[in-house]
Amino acid sequence: MRLLSLVDLASDESGKILYASIKNILQVNDEEVELWVVKAITAKLVDCKMDQMNQVVIVSRCAEREFGQKQWQSLRTKLAAWQENITNVISTIQANKVTEEGTQASSAIQGLTVR
Repeated sequence: MRLLSLVDLASDESGKILYASIKNILQVNDEEVELWVVKAITAKLVDCKMDQMNQVVIVSRCAEREFGQKQWQSLRTKLAAWQENITNVISTIQANKVTEEGTQASSAIQGLTVR
């Protein structure tokens, strides 16, 4: 149950969790906070870094406990952005390929006229 509570904290949009918040929600001692974060990482429930100096956990990814309309919308937005990025990469590659082929053809023609 504590791991699931930690996942709920990690799913917050800010991406940062104070050690004090973890301590309060999980009802553990100060010494146990990092232990529970490591357990959540080991269980592949969260990807995060612990900033011991600032007593904060910086979350980069967390498992979803529920997958509702909000999560579907977030997934749709991310997929649309990825699709746009891939389309831009393909366009750039095609443009560079056309430019490269034109340069090679021009070089070949110049080579023939010089000889």
